Amino acid sequence: MTEATVVVRPVFRSYKQRFVRACAEHVRAGGHAVVFETDERAYLVLPPIDADDPHDLGFWSILDLGKQRWTTETEGPLKGLSTTRVPRGCLDLVKKRATRDSEFTTSTRKMKLDCLECGACCRDNHVILEPEDYTRFAEHGRPELGKPPFTKRFDGKVVFKLAKDKACQHLCSDNKCDIYAMRPNACSTFPMASECCLYAREEELGIVDGVRVES
Repeated sequence: MTEATVVVRPVFRSYKQRFVRACAEHVRAGGHAVVFETDERAYLVLPPIDADDPHDLGFWSILDLGKQRWTTETEGPLKGLSTTRVPRGCLDLVKKRATRDSEFTTSTRKMKLDCLECGACCRDNHVILEPEDYTRFAEHGRPELGKPPFTKRFDGKVVFKLAKDKACQHLCSDNKCDIYAMRPNACSTFPMASECCLYAREEELGIVDGVRVES
Protein backbone atom coordinates (compact mmCIF):
# COMPACT_ATOMS: atom_id res chain seq x y z
CA MET A 1 0.00 0.00 0.00
CA THR A 2 1.43 3.35 -1.03
CA GLU A 3 -1.22 5.80 0.16
CA ALA A 4 -3.74 6.26 2.94
CA THR A 5 -6.75 3.98 2.87
CA VAL A 6 -10.13 4.97 4.28
CA VAL A 7 -11.39 2.25 6.59
CA VAL A 8 -14.52 1.96 8.71
CA ARG A 9 -14.04 0.75 12.25
CA PRO A 10 -16.55 0.01 15.01
CA VAL A 11 -16.92 2.52 17.82
CA PHE A 12 -16.64 0.85 21.23
CA ARG A 13 -19.13 1.66 24.00
CA SER A 14 -19.75 0.54 27.58
CA TYR A 15 -23.20 -0.26 29.02
CA LYS A 16 -24.67 -1.48 32.28
CA GLN A 17 -26.84 -4.59 32.08
CA ARG A 18 -30.10 -2.63 32.34
CA PHE A 19 -29.23 -0.85 29.08
CA VAL A 20 -28.67 -4.04 27.10
CA ARG A 21 -31.29 -3.09 24.49
CA ALA A 22 -29.48 0.15 23.73
CA CYS A 23 -26.29 -1.90 23.50
CA ALA A 24 -27.91 -4.25 20.98
CA GLU A 25 -29.01 -1.29 18.86
CA HIS A 26 -25.47 0.12 18.85
CA VAL A 27 -23.93 -3.22 17.87
CA ARG A 28 -26.49 -3.92 15.14
CA ALA A 29 -25.49 -0.54 13.69
CA GLY A 30 -21.89 -1.77 13.44
CA GLY A 31 -20.43 -0.89 16.82
CA HIS A 32 -18.72 -3.00 19.49
CA ALA A 33 -19.63 -2.91 23.17
CA VAL A 34 -19.01 -4.24 26.66
CA VAL A 35 -21.84 -4.87 29.10
CA PHE A 36 -21.05 -4.77 32.81
CA GLU A 37 -23.25 -7.05 34.90
CA THR A 38 -21.26 -5.98 37.98
CA ASP A 39 -18.06 -4.00 38.46
CA GLU A 40 -16.09 -7.26 38.17
CA ARG A 41 -18.13 -9.18 35.60
CA ALA A 42 -18.61 -8.15 31.96
CA TYR A 43 -19.00 -9.51 28.45
CA LEU A 44 -18.31 -8.23 24.93
CA VAL A 45 -21.16 -7.81 22.47
CA LEU A 46 -20.20 -7.90 18.79
CA PRO A 47 -21.89 -8.16 15.39
CA PRO A 48 -22.27 -11.77 14.17
CA ILE A 49 -18.73 -13.08 13.73
CA ASP A 50 -17.84 -14.67 10.41
CA ALA A 51 -15.41 -17.46 11.29
CA ASP A 52 -14.40 -17.76 7.62
CA ASP A 53 -13.34 -14.11 7.37
CA PRO A 54 -9.79 -13.61 8.71
CA HIS A 55 -10.35 -9.84 8.70
CA ASP A 56 -13.49 -9.93 10.87
CA LEU A 57 -12.97 -7.05 13.31
CA GLY A 58 -15.16 -8.66 15.95
CA PHE A 59 -12.94 -11.72 16.02
CA TRP A 60 -9.86 -9.51 16.35
CA SER A 61 -11.53 -7.65 19.21
CA ILE A 62 -11.74 -11.01 20.99
CA LEU A 63 -8.16 -11.90 20.09
CA ASP A 64 -7.00 -8.68 21.71
CA LEU A 65 -8.35 -10.07 25.00
CA GLY A 66 -6.33 -13.26 24.57
CA LYS A 67 -9.43 -15.29 23.64
CA GLN A 68 -10.64 -17.10 20.51
CA ARG A 69 -14.13 -18.34 21.39
CA TRP A 70 -17.54 -16.70 21.41
CA THR A 71 -21.24 -17.54 21.65
CA THR A 72 -24.00 -16.60 19.22
CA GLU A 73 -27.01 -15.57 21.27
CA THR A 74 -30.22 -17.40 20.36
CA GLU A 75 -32.79 -15.42 22.33
CA GLY A 76 -33.40 -12.15 24.13
CA PRO A 77 -32.35 -8.61 23.14
CA LEU A 78 -28.96 -9.83 21.87
CA LYS A 79 -30.37 -12.57 19.66
CA GLY A 80 -28.12 -13.17 16.65
CA LEU A 81 -25.21 -11.18 18.11
CA SER A 82 -21.89 -12.63 19.28
CA THR A 83 -20.81 -12.46 22.92
CA THR A 84 -17.81 -13.54 24.96
CA ARG A 85 -16.91 -13.15 28.62
CA VAL A 86 -14.24 -10.52 29.37
CA PRO A 87 -11.37 -12.00 31.44
CA ARG A 88 -11.08 -10.21 34.77
CA GLY A 89 -7.56 -9.10 33.89
CA CYS A 90 -8.91 -7.33 30.78
CA LEU A 91 -11.63 -5.27 32.45
CA ASP A 92 -9.46 -2.16 32.52
CA LEU A 93 -8.61 -2.70 28.85
CA VAL A 94 -12.23 -2.64 27.70
CA LYS A 95 -12.91 0.39 29.91
CA LYS A 96 -10.06 2.17 28.14
CA ARG A 97 -11.54 1.26 24.75
CA ALA A 98 -14.85 2.86 25.77
CA THR A 99 -13.14 6.00 27.09
CA ARG A 100 -11.01 6.25 23.95
CA ASP A 101 -14.14 6.23 21.75
CA SER A 102 -16.27 8.43 24.02
CA GLU A 103 -15.84 11.45 21.73
CA PHE A 104 -17.46 9.68 18.78
CA THR A 105 -21.26 9.88 18.53
CA THR A 106 -21.91 7.22 15.87
CA SER A 107 -21.64 3.43 15.94
CA THR A 108 -18.90 3.36 13.30
CA ARG A 109 -16.12 5.73 12.36
CA LYS A 110 -14.20 6.39 9.14
CA MET A 111 -10.47 6.88 9.52
CA LYS A 112 -7.45 7.06 7.22
CA LEU A 113 -4.55 4.67 7.70
CA ASP A 114 -1.28 4.47 5.81
CA CYS A 115 0.73 1.36 6.67
CA LEU A 116 3.91 2.83 5.18
CA GLU A 117 3.71 5.73 7.63
CA CYS A 118 3.00 3.38 10.51
CA GLY A 119 4.51 -0.10 10.70
CA ALA A 120 3.41 -0.41 14.34
CA CYS A 121 2.18 -3.97 13.90
CA CYS A 122 5.69 -4.96 12.74
CA ARG A 123 7.21 -4.00 16.08
CA ASP A 124 7.33 -5.97 19.33
CA ASN A 125 4.92 -8.54 17.92
CA HIS A 126 4.82 -12.35 17.80
CA VAL A 127 4.34 -13.56 14.22
CA ILE A 128 3.46 -17.24 14.58
CA LEU A 129 4.36 -19.34 11.53
CA GLU A 130 1.86 -21.79 10.07
CA PRO A 131 2.45 -24.77 7.73
CA GLU A 132 1.33 -22.67 4.73
CA ASP A 133 4.05 -20.14 5.53
CA TYR A 134 6.84 -22.71 5.21
CA THR A 135 5.39 -23.82 1.86
CA ARG A 136 5.26 -20.22 0.65
CA PHE A 137 8.86 -19.57 1.71
CA ALA A 138 10.00 -22.65 -0.21
CA GLU A 139 8.02 -21.70 -3.31
CA HIS A 140 9.80 -18.33 -3.32
CA GLY A 141 13.19 -19.98 -2.90
CA ARG A 142 13.62 -18.81 0.72
CA PRO A 143 13.09 -21.91 2.90
CA GLU A 144 15.65 -20.58 5.39
CA LEU A 145 13.12 -17.97 6.54
CA GLY A 146 11.40 -20.69 8.55
CA LYS A 147 14.55 -21.55 10.50
CA PRO A 148 16.95 -19.86 12.96
CA PRO A 149 18.31 -17.20 12.99
CA PHE A 150 15.10 -15.87 11.44
CA THR A 151 12.89 -17.78 13.89
CA LYS A 152 12.78 -18.94 17.48
CA ARG A 153 10.42 -20.95 19.69
CA PHE A 154 7.97 -19.11 21.93
CA ASP A 155 5.33 -20.85 24.05
CA GLY A 156 5.76 -24.01 22.00
CA LYS A 157 5.28 -22.25 18.66
CA VAL A 158 7.70 -21.03 15.99
CA VAL A 159 7.73 -17.24 15.64
CA PHE A 160 9.80 -14.70 13.75
CA LYS A 161 12.78 -13.56 15.82
CA LEU A 162 12.84 -9.80 16.35
CA ALA A 163 15.82 -7.50 15.91
CA LYS A 164 17.51 -5.91 18.94
CA ASP A 165 15.20 -2.89 18.70
CA LYS A 166 12.20 -5.31 18.81
CA ALA A 167 11.24 -4.61 15.19
CA CYS A 168 10.71 -7.44 12.73
CA GLN A 169 13.97 -8.37 11.02
CA HIS A 170 12.22 -7.94 7.68
CA LEU A 171 10.98 -4.38 8.31
CA CYS A 172 12.92 -1.88 6.22
CA SER A 173 13.71 1.70 7.21
CA ASP A 174 10.90 2.97 4.94
CA ASN A 175 8.41 0.66 6.70
CA LYS A 176 8.21 -1.63 3.69
CA CYS A 177 8.36 -5.38 4.21
CA ASP A 178 11.44 -7.02 2.73
CA ILE A 179 9.54 -10.30 2.18
CA TYR A 180 6.12 -8.82 1.38
CA ALA A 181 5.34 -11.24 -1.46
CA MET A 182 5.86 -14.23 0.84
CA ARG A 183 4.89 -12.73 4.21
CA PRO A 184 3.25 -15.08 6.73
CA ASN A 185 -0.50 -15.49 7.07
CA ALA A 186 -0.36 -13.68 10.41
CA CYS A 187 0.85 -10.58 8.57
CA SER A 188 -1.36 -10.75 5.46
CA THR A 189 -4.55 -11.23 7.50
CA PHE A 190 -3.80 -8.57 10.13
CA PRO A 191 -6.69 -6.12 9.63
CA MET A 192 -6.36 -2.37 9.58
CA ALA A 193 -8.34 -0.52 12.27
CA SER A 194 -8.80 -3.66 14.38
CA GLU A 195 -8.36 -3.34 18.14
CA CYS A 196 -4.98 -5.05 17.73
CA CYS A 197 -3.99 -2.46 15.12
CA LEU A 198 -5.16 0.48 17.26
CA TYR A 199 -3.38 -0.96 20.31
CA ALA A 200 -0.10 -1.37 18.38
CA ARG A 201 -0.29 2.21 17.08
CA GLU A 202 -0.81 3.54 20.59
CA GLU A 203 1.85 1.36 22.24
CA GLU A 204 4.56 1.70 19.58
CA LEU A 205 3.93 5.17 18.13
CA GLY A 206 1.81 6.98 20.71
CA ILE A 207 -0.94 7.55 18.11
CA VAL A 208 -4.43 7.42 19.62
CA ASP A 209 -7.62 7.55 17.56
CA GLY A 210 -9.89 9.13 20.13
CA VAL A 211 -9.39 10.25 23.73
CA ARG A 212 -5.98 9.48 25.19
CA VAL A 213 -6.32 7.33 28.27
CA GLU A 214 -3.55 7.64 30.83
CA SER A 215 -2.37 4.35 32.32
